[in-house]
Amino acid sequence: MSYGDKTITDQDNRSKKLWLILEYLIAFHDRNLPQASIIDLIWNEDSITSDPENALKTSLHRIRALMDDLQIPEKKLIIRKQGTISWNRELPCEYDFEEFISYCNKGAVADISDEERLEYYRAAFDLYKGDFLPKCHMESWSSALATRYRSIYMQMIVKFMEVLLRLGKFEEMADRCSVANAIDPMNSDVNYYLIYSLYKIGNKKNAVEQYNRIVNAYYDEFGVEPEKKLLELYEEITVHEEGIEADLNTIQEELTEKEARREAYVCDYSVFQHYYKIEARACARNGMSVYIMLITIKQRAKEEPDLNKVAAGMEKMENVIASSLRSGDIFARYSKNQFIVMLPTACYENSLMIGERILKNFDRAKPKTNLNTSYTVRNLEPQLFDKGAAE
Repeated sequence: MSYGDKTITDQDNRSKKLWLILEYLIAFHDRNLPQASIIDLIWNEDSITSDPENALKTSLHRIRALMDDLQIPEKKLIIRKQGTISWNRELPCEYDFEEFISYCNKGAVADISDEERLEYYRAAFDLYKGDFLPKCHMESWSSALATRYRSIYMQMIVKFMEVLLRLGKFEEMADRCSVANAIDPMNSDVNYYLIYSLYKIGNKKNAVEQYNRIVNAYYDEFGVEPEKKLLELYEEITVHEEGIEADLNTIQEELTEKEARREAYVCDYSVFQHYYKIEARACARNGMSVYIMLITIKQRAKEEPDLNKVAAGMEKMENVIASSLRSGDIFARYSKNQFIVMLPTACYENSLMIGERILKNFDRAKPKTNLNTSYTVRNLEPQLFDKGAAE
C-alpha cells in the first residue's frame, strides 16, 4: 500500500490478523461490511476470544497506527457506522485490481484499433503479478477473488496474443507467454502461443523443448496428450521448410541422430502411432510377427494416492526400458502411469522374457520406489487394406 513516496507492507508489521482485516476492507471497499462478518472472519472457532468486539476495536486502532506511516492527510481511513465497518470511499484511492479489470474491458471493446487494444492489454498484463493476495489464499473470500482474477487474466492473455499475432510481434509474444506460462504452466493456449512464437522467431530448438515439457506435464497431470492443435503445431515445426533445396548429404546429416546412445528410442505417442502403422503395413506384406507391450505402474494396495511417487516411478521406468531393450526398439509414454513398447522380430516367448527383464531391472534400480509393476503383451494386428483400392 502506497501514498506518495511512502509504502507499507506486511514486513513492517507481521500481525496476520491486522493485515487480514485491512485486506478484507480494501478488497470490498465498495461495501459496508457487518461487524459480525469481520469478527467471524478473524475470531473463528480456532481463535476464540472472550470479547471479540473489543478485540476488533483494538485491531482497528492498531491498523490506524500502522497506516500513520503513510502520512495521509485524511486520518479517517476506516469508518464504523451502525454496526458496519467500511473503507472510507471518499478517499481518492487507486486499486490495482480494479485498474486491471478496467484495462481488460477497454482492450475488449470492438471498435478500437489493434494498436489501441495492444496498449490496454500491455497495461493489464503489467499490473497482474500473480494470484490475488497469495498470503491469505486459505480464506474462502480471497480464494474466490483470486480464481476470478486469474480467469480474467488468462482470457485476456488469449486476446492479447491474438493481437500480437495479427501485428506479427512474435518476440513480444514469446516474452509475454513466458511470463504467463510461469503463472499457469498447464494452460494450453499459453503453451500454444509460446511454442508458436519461439518457432516464428527462429528458435525451433526451444520450441520443441517446450512442446516436450508440456507433453510430459499433461501425461503427469491428466494422463492424456495435449490438445490436437498443439500436436499439429509440433508437426508443422518438425516438417522441413518448403522452398529450400538441399542435397542428399545435407538431408542425411540433418536426419542423423546427434549424441545417439546404445539404447531403445523413446518418442512421443503420436510418433509411436506412425511407427505402429508402418509396422502393421509391413506385417500384412511379409507375414512377420511384431509384438507390442504395455507396461503399467501402480501404487501398492491401501496406500494413500501420491502422484509424485508415480511420476518418479515413471521417470525411473523410462530409463530402465531404454537400457533394457535393443537400440532398434522404440517405446513411448501412453498415459501418466503406462508405457507402450514395440518389439519387432520378437516371438511371443521372447516378448515375455523381455517383459520380465524390464520388471526385474526396475526392482533392482535405484532409488527404490515400492511400486507395483506389470506388463501385458499382444500381437500387432496386420493392416487390412480395402480390396477395392488401387494397388
